[in-house]
Amino acid sequence: MPYDIEDAYGHLLLSRGARLESEEQRQRLIHIGRKPYNVASRRSQSGGVTKRRNDPAAQFLNPFDELYRISLALQETFKWLGRGKFMRRLDILVSRIGNIIEHDPDASIGAAHLDEEFPYFIRHPLRKALLSDTVAARMEIPDQERRSIVTAALTANIGMIEYQEEFDQQRAPLDEYQWEVVRNHPRRSVERLLAEGMEDRLCLRVVSEHHERLDGSGYPEGLRSRDICRGARLLMISDTYMAMITNRGYKGATAVREALLELLDQSGVKYDRDILSGFINTIGIYPAGSFVSLENGEKGVVIHRGSKGASPVVAAIIKANGQPTTRPLLRDTSIDDVPGVVSLEPTPSVAKRYQLASLWGYDA
Repeated sequence: MPYDIEDAYGHLLLSRGARLESEEQRQRLIHIGRKPYNVASRRSQSGGVTKRRNDPAAQFLNPFDELYRISLALQETFKWLGRGKFMRRLDILVSRIGNIIEHDPDASIGAAHLDEEFPYFIRHPLRKALLSDTVAARMEIPDQERRSIVTAALTANIGMIEYQEEFDQQRAPLDEYQWEVVRNHPRRSVERLLAEGMEDRLCLRVVSEHHERLDGSGYPEGLRSRDICRGARLLMISDTYMAMITNRGYKGATAVREALLELLDQSGVKYDRDILSGFINTIGIYPAGSFVSLENGEKGVVIHRGSKGASPVVAAIIKANGQPTTRPLLRDTSIDDVPGVVSLEPTPSVAKRYQLASLWGYDA
């Protein structure tokens, strides 16, 4: 190898002079590795829809295909808890997630809002990781701290992983024993990570504190603002938001607008004001993956937050007459003669029949 290979966080994957040991290793590096100087240059790119459609590198990595593979790999990785290979597998997944977020943050946010193919105990940690790291990147949080936050997002619930499918499918509210499992899961997650050989102290702290709240109302320790690290302050917002907008067995989903308003209502009380502001500025008031109606009666999926937060790029998939379109129609609502967004809407079943990749232009 004539140069060092790093992931999106600057984490060294392969040193200069090292030899590739297998075709599998070569393929892995294609997906998650790059020369160190490429990282900054890629971050400077705008990542717009037109640019992506004409970018051969963008066509090489379809983030939705990669997220599907990551979801499968995460499901398999959890099976290795207590069996010796968990940390190595986890480390590779974190690098792959960083690559997707660097490649297309809008697609990452969109997938977090729309992709429902896997069970909740797989979807939820991956969604938290995607949202948290997209926000952290926009807030210019240092790369190594970002990596710790993503690792924490993926592992924060392993302390109750054996209960999660039961909890998620349950129609009745959780009973007292179940709530005790939930309240203690941050401690148990840390214990399991330590048993697996986790050495990232910041990751362990984020896992431990991600259910604490600034006013002391959280768990398991009831910590207050000055004692809660930045990574946990970010992860608690992503975790709460994604939990609110997701259907569970015992509760329905909260609409995106109402979820954002609920978070804002607790700004400076339960949630860090600056980080919540960064979170909302990143995903926008019309987050990628949300469903909106336009002034001309069309409805569609937001695929890019656009140059103005209130003027996203929309893939219209329902005509004004209520019939589905034959293909997604791009509507850049920041352009004067393009109909603007009227409101957020519940996502109908027709939106979920489209391949997500086609909405974002990755099938072109």
